[in-house]
Amino acid sequence: MKDEIKNNAIENSDQDQQVVSPGNVGRREFFKTSAGAAVVGASVLAGTSALAQDAKPGKFATPDWKTLKPGAKDTDLYTEESGFDHDNSDVTWWAGRNISGVTIGLCQIRANLPMMPGNMGNATTFDFPMLYREMNVDDAMDVMKPEMTKNFEDGIVEAAKWLELQGVSAIMGNCGFFAHYQKVVQDRIDTPFFSSSLMMLPMMVQSLPRNKKVGVLTANGPLLASGQAMENCGLSRELQASRVVVEGLENDPEFAHAMNAEGNFNASRMERDVLAGIKRLLKKDKDIAMILLECTELPPHAVAVQKLAKMPVWDYTSLTNWIYSGCVRRPFVGHI
Repeated sequence: MKDEIKNNAIENSDQDQQVVSPGNVGRREFFKTSAGAAVVGASVLAGTSALAQDAKPGKFATPDWKTLKPGAKDTDLYTEESGFDHDNSDVTWWAGRNISGVTIGLCQIRANLPMMPGNMGNATTFDFPMLYREMNVDDAMDVMKPEMTKNFEDGIVEAAKWLELQGVSAIMGNCGFFAHYQKVVQDRIDTPFFSSSLMMLPMMVQSLPRNKKVGVLTANGPLLASGQAMENCGLSRELQASRVVVEGLENDPEFAHAMNAEGNFNASRMERDVLAGIKRLLKKDKDIAMILLECTELPPHAVAVQKLAKMPVWDYTSLTNWIYSGCVRRPFVGHI
């Protein structure tokens, strides 16, 4: 059930975890003893470090995670068919990895913006655990600037490298305009980086008859049309001009208010803005046969968009679900 999967692991980029051990005594046995309980109680009440004083020096030391590298991934220990694999039951770990069971990692911008279910930043959006890492950047709005900034690039890479250390198999952003940084980031990390829902555009275009087009609803039409985002995601300028129709929401009042990051917006008015944008998009070109929602604020309204447009609608959550399905294959069950 979806509520049972909401144990999504979230780590804050400004915190590191430290673990200590009570000397030579096993931790479980130690805590079972009255002496162990007394030590723990005294440590908590008096604010002392009794356990740390007993710990073996260096045994559970936590070095700076930036100095560590992920280890080699082995075959999965557990299988759906029979529990753990009796022929390969060794379990491996590496220093700096503190979380397991998470396949998709997400680089999270610091944004003063409510994130509804359907938003990439809302953990209830997905039926599998997501691992989030907040980025350390000077200005979150650098993601929307036509020219890249080194600070924002470094912020993505730092977050991505921490996610790599936790063993994720793929990394996402939480804004379609992360595509501005696709090429520079993918060259600096070792895990597949899916920066934007725009990465689906080439596939969508190629799937259609050549007289049909893809409509893209975006947070900023002029920026998407003139910038490098679509080209960075594999769609040539020629195909952009001939096969893609772009409409932006930058002038729609509730959407613009939300983008000001004042910490609130009206969801009903937001949906009206989104549907107004879709109407403008469809009016631009009668040959639109598919819709792509670029902005991560738009998937909560994808059902309403499809009801209005009566055509296929994809977004960043569609891409994320597809990526997960490839990273974690499930056995087929059925009969002939």
